[in-house]
Amino acid sequence: MSARDPRVGTSAQALTSSSVSRAADRRRSVCLFTDSMEPSGVGEHMLGLARELRAELDLSFVCPPTDAGRRLLERAAALGVRVLPLEVRGNGAAQARLGAWLRLAGVDIFHAHAGIGWEGHHGVRAARAAGVPVVIRTEHLPNVMTDPAQQRTYTAMSRLVDRTICVSGGVARSYAAIGVARSALRVVYNGVAPPAPRAGARPGRAIGLPRGSRLLLSVGRLTAQKGHADLIRALPSVLQAAPDVHLGIAGSGGLEAELRTLTHSLGLDGRVRLLGQRDDVPDLMLAAALVVLPSRFEGLPLAALEAMALGRAVIGTRVCGMSEAVKDRVTGRLVAAGRSGALAAAIVDALENDAMRASWESAARVRFTERFTATRMAAQIARVYGEFAELRARSAESLTTRRTA
Repeated sequence: MSARDPRVGTSAQALTSSSVSRAADRRRSVCLFTDSMEPSGVGEHMLGLARELRAELDLSFVCPPTDAGRRLLERAAALGVRVLPLEVRGNGAAQARLGAWLRLAGVDIFHAHAGIGWEGHHGVRAARAAGVPVVIRTEHLPNVMTDPAQQRTYTAMSRLVDRTICVSGGVARSYAAIGVARSALRVVYNGVAPPAPRAGARPGRAIGLPRGSRLLLSVGRLTAQKGHADLIRALPSVLQAAPDVHLGIAGSGGLEAELRTLTHSLGLDGRVRLLGQRDDVPDLMLAAALVVLPSRFEGLPLAALEAMALGRAVIGTRVCGMSEAVKDRVTGRLVAAGRSGALAAAIVDALENDAMRASWESAARVRFTERFTATRMAAQIARVYGEFAELRARSAESLTTRRTA
């Protein structure tokens, strides 16, 4: 679908008196934007939001045309959302094109999604320059900026944003600590649709798992953030107590060669499977004895929520977001990040106590249903959108009254 889709409005005026009547005639127009080059979890979040809100809002979707970005845009277009493949960072012409596209679409709300604190700035500026009435930004990870210049750039950009949505309380606290006004922060926990395992799937056979063995599954990009090396280092201790265990890591990334080298150096060839990108993660989760997420830092990992939705206990790290999803010794276990020994002990404890693990699995499913569904997430974000729609409408009505008095 293109920006010239006939359903797109042609006015990009701010919400003045004319747009009050216009709002009665059409759905609110929202642009979901990211300039992340690898929009993995960010992209899934945006797609989940689009899937939930497409009946209520006129949605558009902008992201860079990388391989991952194109796949994301294809999936968004399949939902009936207008899409624009565009990379705006450091490209003045592309920023101007984005602004023109936003004006053509009559966008009311520009919603930028930042995978990390230094992303999304150019999109925010382009939206403001185009006269988009409301600019919202979601932070998917806690603040990790240490460079003073980056922090100053972020602070300047944040003044252009009406609301900053954070995917967990820990993320919100990290941005409040660098000066984002608490009144502008909103916490909306990540949410996912319950994953759909495939009928008749045999994931153990698909990954070459020996008959009678138990699978530990980790899901995430192969980056230092996800802590897979810590998990591989924990595996020899786990095998001493549970020699039937095999580890599968689903995901791709730049550390694949390094993780293979580590696996070989520890004598774990045949015990660790780097599975690459998979379209059967729900099946693998159901086949796993435990889902293990050894992240060094997080916002709120979707993999943890997917595991909980499937009734799987999570062994994770006590980091931002993870500790707000996984309830220690109730739905799984949490240990200090970077501590392979503690991780191994938690895994062994869970593997050796079937009744305890079953209790965690049942509690995990309940906790997911109560707190972390995509429907709940979308409803709360729609309320954030509504805060400003109501304020703008009242402002426009007041302006009309003053003009006619």
